[in-house]
Amino acid sequence: MRTFLKEKTLIFNEFRDEVFSHYSQTVIEEAVARLLVEIKGIKKIPYDTITTNLLSVLSKTETYNVMTTLMELEKKVKHDSELLASMKDPAYNVHRTIAMSICGLYGSGAISLFGFMDCKFRFFFPNKRPKSFISKGICAIVASTASVIISERVKEDYADRNLELLEARGVKLEDMVAILDHLQRPYNPDMERSLCEDNVLAVLRKQQTFHAIQLAIKIDTAVENGEFSQQYNHIVGEDEGLFGVDESVATAIPLMYGTIALTNFGYLDKEKIGIIKDLDSDHEEGKCNTFIDDIVCGIIAAACGRLAHNNTPTYSKPLK
Repeated sequence: MRTFLKEKTLIFNEFRDEVFSHYSQTVIEEAVARLLVEIKGIKKIPYDTITTNLLSVLSKTETYNVMTTLMELEKKVKHDSELLASMKDPAYNVHRTIAMSICGLYGSGAISLFGFMDCKFRFFFPNKRPKSFISKGICAIVASTASVIISERVKEDYADRNLELLEARGVKLEDMVAILDHLQRPYNPDMERSLCEDNVLAVLRKQQTFHAIQLAIKIDTAVENGEFSQQYNHIVGEDEGLFGVDESVATAIPLMYGTIALTNFGYLDKEKIGIIKDLDSDHEEGKCNTFIDDIVCGIIAAACGRLAHNNTPTYSKPLK
């Protein structure tokens, strides 16, 4: 099954042209520069840096899918009185929900920037309508571009630190590579296994991944040592089904790689393949793996999303 009716490069060039027909590239870049000054006090960012990162955000499949949806809905609302009436309701938020899927690729920081952009829309775009499908998408694009520029100031590669933390809890790189290979092989039978390792390592290089792993292990080990209240130690130690905070911490990782990565996370959380199952079932001598098993799910799910977005699979549906 072909995803695109024409060559992907042509489709994405047309997509960028359509976005810039609503909001010119110059206007969007000026909004990014202004946001960086307002939020972080970052001045004198070269415009070629902004341009490079803006075009990078627009080159993502997730951005294409989200913005195309928003632009198609913008056309539809002009001829759909029921949808238009709903949008006029002050409580209408679906356009924001759709747009924020773009920000999810760039972490919670981008989502925070989106909220600021949304509230201060007229400050950035005084001549545009704030309550439209496209305006929310543009806010997400500006917020995501600014977030990339901010995060690029963090140059440290966290892969070795993350691997050290994971190995201390019994998780090795090969354990994660094996599960990723298992998940992706049906889509691409001829895929090199090294591709799986490359994508796991790419996820492990991220600072946000480090923060999630570190916090997860801190909580698990604190429960093992009885450092929290008796009630909290019991809930986390027993891995209560309705607890949910462990998943909340872990999803910070796959959210950086689009909604498909989040779907993979849900699948892994339920299926518990390989090392994930081993961690989930290991309760010997007061061991607590409540958070770390979800973290491993998150890393592999993120690597799945990254691999899928950056490599063309042989099959769009799994080969049975």
